[in-house]
Amino acid sequence: METLRRDRSPLGDGIALLACGVLAGILAAAAAFPLVATGGIVVGDSVDSFESLPTELTQPTLPQTSYVYASDGETLITSFYEENRREVSLDEVDPLMIDALLAAEDSKFYEHAGVDWVGIVRAAVANQSGDTQGASTLTMQFVRNTLIYSASTIDEVLEASEDTYERKLREARYALAIEETMSKEEILEGYLNVIYLGNQAYGIHAGSYTYFNKPPTELALHEAATLAALPKFPSYADGLLDGEGDDSLILDRRNWVLERMVSLDMVTDAEAEEAKAQPLGLDPREVRSECVDVPTADWGFFCDYFKEWWASQEIFGETERDRLSLLKRGGFQIVTSLDADLQADAMNAIHDEIDDDDPRALGSVTITPGTGHIRSMAVNRVYSLDQTENGPRTDGEDGPSNYPNTTIPLLSGNEEVSGFPAGSTFKMFTMLAALEQGWPLKTTLPSPKQYTSQYVVGPEADDDVKCNRQYDESGNEFWSWCPTTESYSAGPPLDFWGLFGKSSNTGFVALQEMVGTSKAVEVAERIGVQFSADSGVARARENDNLDDYGVFTLGMGDNTTPMDMAEAYATVAAEGLHCDPLPVMKVVGADGEEWAEASQPSCEQAIDEDVALAAVSAAHCPVYDDADKTRCVGGTAREADDFGRPVIGKTGTANADRSYWFMASTPNATTATFVGDPDNSAHDGLAADFHNQVRETGVDVLQAAVEGLDEEGWAAPPDSLVNGKDLVSVPSIGCEDPDSARSKVAGAGFDASIAPGKFDSECEEGQAFSTSVTGSAPAGSPIYILISNGSGFEEGGGDDDEGGGGDDPPGGGDPPGRDD
Repeated sequence: METLRRDRSPLGDGIALLACGVLAGILAAAAAFPLVATGGIVVGDSVDSFESLPTELTQPTLPQTSYVYASDGETLITSFYEENRREVSLDEVDPLMIDALLAAEDSKFYEHAGVDWVGIVRAAVANQSGDTQGASTLTMQFVRNTLIYSASTIDEVLEASEDTYERKLREARYALAIEETMSKEEILEGYLNVIYLGNQAYGIHAGSYTYFNKPPTELALHEAATLAALPKFPSYADGLLDGEGDDSLILDRRNWVLERMVSLDMVTDAEAEEAKAQPLGLDPREVRSECVDVPTADWGFFCDYFKEWWASQEIFGETERDRLSLLKRGGFQIVTSLDADLQADAMNAIHDEIDDDDPRALGSVTITPGTGHIRSMAVNRVYSLDQTENGPRTDGEDGPSNYPNTTIPLLSGNEEVSGFPAGSTFKMFTMLAALEQGWPLKTTLPSPKQYTSQYVVGPEADDDVKCNRQYDESGNEFWSWCPTTESYSAGPPLDFWGLFGKSSNTGFVALQEMVGTSKAVEVAERIGVQFSADSGVARARENDNLDDYGVFTLGMGDNTTPMDMAEAYATVAAEGLHCDPLPVMKVVGADGEEWAEASQPSCEQAIDEDVALAAVSAAHCPVYDDADKTRCVGGTAREADDFGRPVIGKTGTANADRSYWFMASTPNATTATFVGDPDNSAHDGLAADFHNQVRETGVDVLQAAVEGLDEEGWAAPPDSLVNGKDLVSVPSIGCEDPDSARSKVAGAGFDASIAPGKFDSECEEGQAFSTSVTGSAPAGSPIYILISNGSGFEEGGGDDDEGGGGDDPPGGGDPPGRDD
């Protein structure tokens, strides 16, 4: 580092300081400098003769603003800062701006050694007579401001800014030392970045944009003079950016700066007069601050997710507080994954169906499979802290509702917000677990209107979902859980294409019995679903009976978020590659270095590729996409029938129409769309008559998401997952002794057991008449032996009927149910 050479007399410095000390107070001066002996004053010419410089001055790290942009790298979403500042180098500032500051603050900057002794004496004398004058050099101002802005406690701020002779002498001492260690250019650059210019603008870069919306290289003379007027009087600009306040003070100060520049031969008289004739010409760039101050209110939900994501990333600091402090001080340029155009399209699609002031929240999240990039987070809400005019809560509780204004993370959730029940979209997890265990797509399961399951419920359960009353050893009453399905999915046995396409409740409960609830839950968690502490999954785990938790596959007892569901279905669309949701595409530090690790997608192969492709094959059916090797027999979402490119999807209705979902995906875009009540997730009937609107919104969002993207499809699944591999035939059972039937099935290599309860059949009561799975199955699979209740038995007619396992597990009535 090159320093400026000076011809300086130590004795002269000492005499000047002594004079200042006499005027300021002999004791203060004596305390500030080492005065030794009676015949002279000894002051060293090196830094060592002064106090050691604080590291805040030798290695200043000023807080800088971090800017957050949309995926185009240009659309500003918001900024995070403790002080609105962006550091610049001298060559990024017009020389005219530098001249204006020197004229206003320190015209002898290149002449003094850090302290203007003559000015100090003059100011001290004037102050003694009641005429207030300043005497701080630009170097001393640099020292003072750097110590203030680097302070970590209020005491340090007060110490650096108190109006005492001791503080001024301490500044002088530091200023002399600074000039020994830094060049004039380095000091000037530091000063330009540390000065406060009013309206929360710190440094010349922030000031240029705050007042004139341009970089400091493009300032006109009258603009440069205006900024130069502010370091000493920042309050002159108060109110002016809002079109209020009195501009006469700042105009007078600006014109004084121009006159100073003329007197110092920096500009001509004519140039100064032309500049004086100019109005202030303020053209402020609105400063965005955090997530409640974004240009478009619906961006706030994405911004909030980004902030929470940043706070969770260890790369940015040891603690959450450290990470957020880095965001607000680190001067990052952050390009996020938010597609502003897609976000606008998604909001338009939502507003085509519903207004912001509706208690129903209609929202959609879009994720890119294979990267996890979050492209949109849209919902019919305004991200705002002001909820004073919100509508009444639907749950009757006191306090503000969530509509139209809220900051609740409706789309992503947090520790307090767990989301909404997702209905039959959870059937994907059961199907994946079955495929992983070797059950092929052609596996055929019964799909009756009502199914007597192996799961039990207590007497408090609704009458339409319980049957087969029984008693335990203590005489306590319990029932079989008997779920129902819609008439269009009830009927003959269905394979996986039919089960998923028609969304058979009864078939999927039977499938869950075969694979185990714990396996289905494990798959869900592996590909992105998180279960809250009050979920049915969590309670079942706590009671150590997760495999007895029958309603999981129907999505009735577990809330989830659109973000989690988009993450999970994107994993299937990416052929089993799971990627954590990622809101950033590029992170660049204040030094221009990219933090590549921060924006790197975090992905792993969570599902075998072939298993995922088999699930994709079945998932074509709900949206009527007749892909290769797909054997669809109907679906629940015809809106995607004419989508124009390969697509998969699934609908889901929560119990009693409390919410409704539509999942849809191509290989390069996944959407999760829902409607629910954030104030009351148990709001019965909320989604009734709104299913079509949810599906139409989801299709519109996905169409917008794939516009401009390459058309892609999926490969067909291998034959081993279509028709099975190494399957074992399930022995036929027909009106025989239960123990004999169990031995027969176990001898074939299956985990055989007697199903609890009894079922309708033509066999005599107490006889085994069928198995839960017929045909063939993977070796070792759980197979239940079904026992007849004798309801169809006719004396002398049914004994010789070889059921061959062909009878469907019978129903017990036809009450209505939800299956989609």
